Amino acid sequence: MVKPGFVQADELPPVATGGLRGVSFGAIILAAGLSSRMVENKLLLPWRDGQPIVRHVTAKYIAEAIAPAIVVTGRDAAAIRAALADMPVTCVHNPDYATGEMLSSVKVGLGALPVGLAAAFIQPADMPCVPAAAIAQLAAAHGTGWNVAPQYEGRRGHPVLLDRAYWRAMLDLPADAKPRALIEAAPERLRLVDVDDEGVLLDVDTRERYERVLGCGARDDYS
Repeated sequence: MVKPGFVQADELPPVATGGLRGVSFGAIILAAGLSSRMVENKLLLPWRDGQPIVRHVTAKYIAEAIAPAIVVTGRDAAAIRAALADMPVTCVHNPDYATGEMLSSVKVGLGALPVGLAAAFIQPADMPCVPAAAIAQLAAAHGTGWNVAPQYEGRRGHPVLLDRAYWRAMLDLPADAKPRALIEAAPERLRLVDVDDEGVLLDVDTRERYERVLGCGARDDYS
């Protein structure tokens, strides 16, 4: 694989301050999927706190002072926006949600972020078990020019904290590429953070998975 180009960190303008550790991080929450393996929209199903999954996931980033939080919508965009109506988030619509892959939503989200951020968390909205502690761990591990991801028992999970030096390369990926291709093309610039919670691996892609994860007795700082 040809390694995608990226902007060298020392060529970037100074980053904004005010977030965790005085550095600003944004978040892109991918909520544009079709939920094709369910009849209903999985992101509007209630989680353990009684809130829709998309709201539950978004609230963690707000609680960790990650701003701005961008929610990329697709199917049921109006209902997703309604679920987040009183939260300090920005919803942007992916017009290609029905035909595009995840990369199309990542690009829409990146396009909505201000350029002065140090990095952006990218998280699928169907992963309600990602603990807030993991978000803080990734932020603490970030350094200029580095991407960061969690791993649980040797398996890489979500979210990914994408350094802004790689944003242009992500935007330039061909439409049929996967976002992880950019990360995997520069393994020497990836920091893997060991976490003790399998929530970084768990999605609720099917009704069976949703009911199993919802009912499990796993530790939960999720609600």
